[in-house]
Amino acid sequence: MRQNLKLNKCRMLLVSALMLFTIGVATAQPRHTVTGKVTDASGAPMVGVTVIEQGTTNGTTTGVDGSYSLTVKGEKGVLTFSSLGYTSQNVPVGEKAAIDVKLDEDAINMSEVVVTGYGRTVTKDKLTAAISKVSGDILERGVRSNPLQALAGTVTGVRVATTSGQPGAAPSIVIRGGAALDGTGKPLYVVDGVQKDDMNDINSNDIESIEILKDAAATALYGAKANAGVVLVTTKRGRAGKAEISFKANVGLNYLRKTNEFLAADDYLYYLRLAAYRSGNVAALSSAGPYGTGNLYEADGNKAQEGVYSTMFLTDDNAFLLKQGYKQMIDPITGKTIIYSEFTPSNVSVRDMALTQDYNISALGGNDRGRYYASLGYYDESGFPVISYYRRLSFTTNASYKITPRLESNSLFNFSRSDSRQVSDYIGGGEPNFFGIMFSAPPTMRRFNPDGAPIICSTNWENGNWDAAQSSFYRRNTNYRFTMNQVLKFNITDHISLKVNGMWYFNMYEKEKFNRTYLVRPGSTNSDRAASASYSRMLSQTYNAIAGYENSWNDHNLSVIVGYEFYDKFNFGLSAGGQGADSDDFISIGYIDKTLNKNISKISMNSTHLSERSMSVFGNASYDYKGKYLFSFSARYDGYSKLVNNKWGFFPGVSAAWNIHKEKFMEGTQGWLSSLKIRAGYGQNGNVNIQAGPYDLQGNYGKTGSYDDEYGILINKLPYPDLRWEKTASVDFAVEASFLNRFRVSVGAYNKLTSDLLAEVPFPSSAGVGNQYTNNGCVRNRGLEFEFDAIVFQNKDWKVQVGGNATYMRSKIMRLPDNGNLNNRQGGQQVYNAAGDLVWVGGKQEGQEYGVAYAYRMVDIVRSEADLQKYAWYVDTTPSAGTIYGPGAWAMLTTTEQEDGQLLQPGDAIFYDVNGDNTIDQYDQVKMGNTIPRWVGGVNLSVVWKGLSLYARFDYATGYVAKNSRKQWYMALSQGTFNTLKESKDTWSEERPYAKYPILMYADTKFRNNYRMSNIFYDDSSYLCAREIALSYSLPEKWARVVRMKNLAVSITGQNLFYWTGSSLYNPEYGVNGNGGYAIPRMVLFGVKASF
Repeated sequence: MRQNLKLNKCRMLLVSALMLFTIGVATAQPRHTVTGKVTDASGAPMVGVTVIEQGTTNGTTTGVDGSYSLTVKGEKGVLTFSSLGYTSQNVPVGEKAAIDVKLDEDAINMSEVVVTGYGRTVTKDKLTAAISKVSGDILERGVRSNPLQALAGTVTGVRVATTSGQPGAAPSIVIRGGAALDGTGKPLYVVDGVQKDDMNDINSNDIESIEILKDAAATALYGAKANAGVVLVTTKRGRAGKAEISFKANVGLNYLRKTNEFLAADDYLYYLRLAAYRSGNVAALSSAGPYGTGNLYEADGNKAQEGVYSTMFLTDDNAFLLKQGYKQMIDPITGKTIIYSEFTPSNVSVRDMALTQDYNISALGGNDRGRYYASLGYYDESGFPVISYYRRLSFTTNASYKITPRLESNSLFNFSRSDSRQVSDYIGGGEPNFFGIMFSAPPTMRRFNPDGAPIICSTNWENGNWDAAQSSFYRRNTNYRFTMNQVLKFNITDHISLKVNGMWYFNMYEKEKFNRTYLVRPGSTNSDRAASASYSRMLSQTYNAIAGYENSWNDHNLSVIVGYEFYDKFNFGLSAGGQGADSDDFISIGYIDKTLNKNISKISMNSTHLSERSMSVFGNASYDYKGKYLFSFSARYDGYSKLVNNKWGFFPGVSAAWNIHKEKFMEGTQGWLSSLKIRAGYGQNGNVNIQAGPYDLQGNYGKTGSYDDEYGILINKLPYPDLRWEKTASVDFAVEASFLNRFRVSVGAYNKLTSDLLAEVPFPSSAGVGNQYTNNGCVRNRGLEFEFDAIVFQNKDWKVQVGGNATYMRSKIMRLPDNGNLNNRQGGQQVYNAAGDLVWVGGKQEGQEYGVAYAYRMVDIVRSEADLQKYAWYVDTTPSAGTIYGPGAWAMLTTTEQEDGQLLQPGDAIFYDVNGDNTIDQYDQVKMGNTIPRWVGGVNLSVVWKGLSLYARFDYATGYVAKNSRKQWYMALSQGTFNTLKESKDTWSEERPYAKYPILMYADTKFRNNYRMSNIFYDDSSYLCAREIALSYSLPEKWARVVRMKNLAVSITGQNLFYWTGSSLYNPEYGVNGNGGYAIPRMVLFGVKASF
């Protein structure tokens, strides 16, 4: 039955195509040739202006002198003249043989061409759906490894967060609150028609524009994979006219953003020795260690722990060290003189300045028959850790050729090779651990042994001098990507076209790791020589055929496409590992030992084969009357291999707009109202990409561990063949207006409901199988969007322009799988409410928003004896070392109870008692806020004076909090000997009774628990970021010609210069790791661009 339905639909499409062909042939009319010239407002000829016979595929472009020639149909034909940055003009042909046109500058880009999908374009004034465009001008400013980083703050409804400064790191992008319970959702990336998982291989300099498809009316054309939005990338094409060669070079100086300041060595010794003494850890004061005095100068730090650190009491035997740079201080415990050398591993493991280089050379040109664009780019970014970098070589060529007047070929090739090394390739915990360790490492480590050899590690191999240690570890990560896109376009008649596409995308990773003999800790080496290698290859193939029909009659304009698409993706992977090579020089896994039991147990091998396919039929019809009443309908019928019994889904989208300013009753407003449009849309999308693999719904098996040298097979997941598509239905409404052709504003709202969410339901461990997917989730996203652009001032020499946008987003979980809990809660915690009753908060609950955060609130510090009496009956049950009692409550305890408890002391923190019972327990936590931003947006400023231009772009996010777990780790002295923050100088002591923070104690969270997760570690993470400030100067053309150039420009740009924020995290942007990480560097960039 289903097969018959599919066949009937295919037959209907074929009949429709034949009808379109018949209509096109029947409407053919006599022709004559029109010539003319296109100039700008000053009368200068304009090259590359597109001249199209309206409602047809018949068109041309102007030459270097602005002239054109086009053969058109009868007198009823209309020519449309358009060029980027200028207002389009429609001119009836009539009996004219020559038509000259003067184009005015489109100050607010109402005639800007927007890509809507599958090669279709529409001018902004005829756009009916929610699509935002980012032009190549923004992408070409500055440098970035991933072009998505340029989207921050430029587009309404889009939250872009860069959470890592690691070279080559990609930002996260969420469109209109995503489509998941936790507010996430990865959009579909389509680059020149090719679907990609990311954009790491794309050179920003090769991009013409990026379109963000936000509502379902816009994304319905992409159906099953577009419920989280679509990012369309169009790369540069050639243009008719004189050939041009461009060279662009940028060199950037990167400086690490540090949000934490640590104690200098003298303060470190003072506060850490006091903390150890207060906590009873007196043995550490005289032992070998960072603040202990049992270290020996003559000891070899690579062989004995006593030689790693420099701290010692001053004696006659070591006094000579003061002449070699050692410093001295008075010990706060004994009053003796301590000598020490100030050095931390970060001094040599983390660069003070890292270099970024970006070089590009491109060529473009063409004529009426053919056009070409080619580029070669090299990007090199050094990381701050001496063990990290990212390098990429890219090549692109894009060419089109008219084989016959009605047949055009378009070919695109893109190749990139990238090599990278990341911190996570070397140490467990990756970036959070590396930066957390390097900057908080004890500042009393010795850098060299007495013989001048560098000391490599401190307590273990991860916590040391990586400049000296990195040669012991070989790492290679290489990624090859190749994209080929071949298009043949047949203009069957003036109104009917057929486009056939074949697209191939190849993505290959190679990874190698080898550990040479390395120092594990002082006096202990590892000679296992572990080796591993992995190889993965992905090939995706996309084939589609798209028939198009365009026609205009009287004041009616119609554009229709219908298409068929087949998508196939195959992944193959191979990995192997082992240990026991005979030499540090043998990095190949072929040299691993296969005889000793300890090495045999480390041998591993695996291969993967994954395949998925989809088949689709899609179409769109767009109609307008006089450009006044606009209507668009899109639909896609998708079949996807990941599903079993419900493979096929239908996803429609409809939108309409009304250009009110074109009505007769608005004629009186033409002097000040340039445009006024309202638009609305509704549509549906689907999704199954949340699944971990293409075969999950069919169930799978796994191998058990070895038992008596026997292995077994067991079921990992049960089959679930009846799972359905996730469905997202959205409604969008907006009002857009422009005034005096200088000011544009838009206000919109959206309501998006994602149902049949794929949620995992856990089985009890006794079932012997893992979780199972079900269609039981539902989430609603709502938001408001505001955007404006204004030309503040403009004359012959000056142009001042300002713009901005803001988006308010909020989501609510509507439905979850039934699990017997109130609101079908998943996760969360119990706290007291204002009435003193226990309630569940956080986690995921029906009717609530995801992301709420709760913690303890510190309200006071015991500063004096009077405070002890004030809190005499205070009880805190949370410390693991025993309940803390105020003196009144303490006196009521038995001797045995006192032995198990702790007495409240001066310097202890007092926490808010929610239910008023004088006892602090795990439920006395209060709301800190929400961890997902409420508002996101950006502002920009452009000032141009002759050849000098200033551009500034800022982005912001507000209305959310984040916890700083790493700060808690520092101030609680959780590691014991590691350094702490300068804030620790503002901790309670008898000398500082009114300090901001509680008393500093060794391993506080294990004992007094004053530094538990509380409000002092939660920050308002709202921020304003100076994302880009650029100053450039273009030499006058006559000066450039002296050196045989068309144009020459120099620039200086600052990127990520500062965050204005109250956050103490390494990065205030949403999604950062509270345990720390790699901060986004500040960059000062010097650039030159020349064209010939």
